[in-house]
Amino acid sequence: MNIEFLTKGQQCKQESISAKDCFNALTPDQKTLVENSTTLLQFAKGETIIKQGYVASHILFLEKGITKVDVSNDSKISTVGLLGSGSFIGLPCSFACKSFDFSAVALEEASIRMINMDVFQSLLKENGEFALKLVRHMSLSTSMMLHRTCRISGKNVEGSLAFILQELSEIYASSSFTLPVTRIGLASLAGCSKESVINSLTRFHNDGIIEIVDKKVSILKPDLLDLIVKNG
Repeated sequence: MNIEFLTKGQQCKQESISAKDCFNALTPDQKTLVENSTTLLQFAKGETIIKQGYVASHILFLEKGITKVDVSNDSKISTVGLLGSGSFIGLPCSFACKSFDFSAVALEEASIRMINMDVFQSLLKENGEFALKLVRHMSLSTSMMLHRTCRISGKNVEGSLAFILQELSEIYASSSFTLPVTRIGLASLAGCSKESVINSLTRFHNDGIIEIVDKKVSILKPDLLDLIVKNG
């Protein structure tokens, strides 16, 4: 993921380190050990992967799909991030807490690898390069989530919606994609009403910024969408 996208206005010169980069630091034998100590689970669209308060007994890796990460505080649920294929889910909680302090829901069919915690921790002790890359990966991921939360919280409806569309475009690595949620779901992600989302999408479409047919979105003028994100 392009870090600059989530940290515009910030001077971030650190190289992005993905989960794949971390796994690539393992030796062939260690990779085999990980593969032999994982359980692959399938989740349907809309199914809860993690419920806030669940015991963090395994390392969760999103092999395929998209999930949203929600936090519940004072009976209010807020989406704090979207994760695409090749992402760890709740990695800091797996080490710092006994339970997850968030929930995760599949926005489309998802494949999750559950990695044995004891095996994962043994690799951290044995392989210094793997441990270092994992620390850097967690630091960058946490920084990106914090910047995301700060950026989207102060935006109006159009700014929030434009941000979500940019984020989905980044995850799908394409300017054209199918929305993984309904208009109501999109409103929940943007923190506004369904009517506001529909009106804003119509406005973006009429202004030629995007083309939207049912759930298929094509970003036609990314520069204008970016301007809305900055000023919204």
